[in-house]
Amino acid sequence: MFEHYKLKNNAQVILVPIDGVKSATVLVMYPVGSRYETNKMAGVSHYVEHLMFKGTQKRPTTLKLTREIDRLGAHYNAFTGKEYTGYYITTDAKFSDISFDILSDMLYNSKFDAKEMEREKGPIVEEIRMYKDNPMMNIDNVFEDLMYAGCPLGRDIAGSEKHVLGYQRPDVLKYRETYYQPQNMIVIVAGGISDETKKQVEHYFGSGKNNKKPSQKYLPACFGSAKKEDRLFVHKKETDQSQLMLGFPGFKYGEKQNIAEGVMNTILGGSMSSRLFIQIRERRGLAYMVRSGSDNYRDAGHVYIRAGLEAKNINKAIALIKREIEKMVSKGVTKKELEDAKTHIRGSLTLSLEDSSTQANWYATQALFYDTIHTPEERLLQIEKVTQEDIVSVAKQVFDWNKVRVAIIGNVNKKDVKF
Repeated sequence: MFEHYKLKNNAQVILVPIDGVKSATVLVMYPVGSRYETNKMAGVSHYVEHLMFKGTQKRPTTLKLTREIDRLGAHYNAFTGKEYTGYYITTDAKFSDISFDILSDMLYNSKFDAKEMEREKGPIVEEIRMYKDNPMMNIDNVFEDLMYAGCPLGRDIAGSEKHVLGYQRPDVLKYRETYYQPQNMIVIVAGGISDETKKQVEHYFGSGKNNKKPSQKYLPACFGSAKKEDRLFVHKKETDQSQLMLGFPGFKYGEKQNIAEGVMNTILGGSMSSRLFIQIRERRGLAYMVRSGSDNYRDAGHVYIRAGLEAKNINKAIALIKREIEKMVSKGVTKKELEDAKTHIRGSLTLSLEDSSTQANWYATQALFYDTIHTPEERLLQIEKVTQEDIVSVAKQVFDWNKVRVAIIGNVNKKDVKF
């Protein structure tokens, strides 16, 4: 069972002991990401994340900082989303004290040296180029820019090269000081927790000071134009394989439909025995990879289907996807499909939760986006209650072909795409 409490500086703490696990993950999350940025500062959340590894007063260089973690054989990294930024270290549990020390030092005392800030713009520009040159990595950006055209949810998390090269140090520091405060922080410790863990968390994270209350404002989500010609975007690119991604407006975090939506996606395209995998890959050999899923945000969400395939097969795949969607809406799913999907979700979740970092991420997401923190077992009990009627209901709400958005990267002409 987890423990959830606050430090005196209002930093949230979640302790998640896991029996029989020798590792421990310390994860610190902030409810800030790319949708909180102004147009001028697009990508700055991701930039700040990079800069946290560039040295502190105690560990003045990147090498001193990373070598101290590397010598432990630790897994460590950071990540930025549209609504969150996180930093974590996973070590042998006996080194947790060092994880606390390093993470708190980074998040409270990073130097943001002017020369390092300028130097780091180069790697971020190259990261942006890497994604743009790789259609399989970039199709998500292209699709979400189409789905959420006109609001920050559609922007690339990393911003653009122009944005990154234009950042001014005072603006970056102001952004960091606005959001990186203890009262905006969630510290999650999962895995091998000892009697000393609480004292360590208090010692390392309890000393941080708050400024004024961080703003939680962001522009509301919006969906792009409903005109059919505006719901298709093709990035023509000479590639051997084209990337196709299509999707529909879905549900925000916390809506009752989220649970059935997940089960529905498992049946539609969540495994090698799913409907889309069988129809598109196994029976017709059109694609190597095809899957469905969903993304949720605070005030919006979408369901997506994506595939990698030869350009000449784009229309065949779209037609098959549409047919399978229409079958699910009109005929629903079988009892066996539903039960198998539930078993699949339980099995994959159970396996993943043997990793302390997965447990930490689970509770971070719960704390950030839900009114009540549910344990994985509580979520599985909710999934068990999903009925065939629930699947049909959600499918009818989501799968309106007049709202579909289609994004393609590949050697394809827009005029030739039929949807």
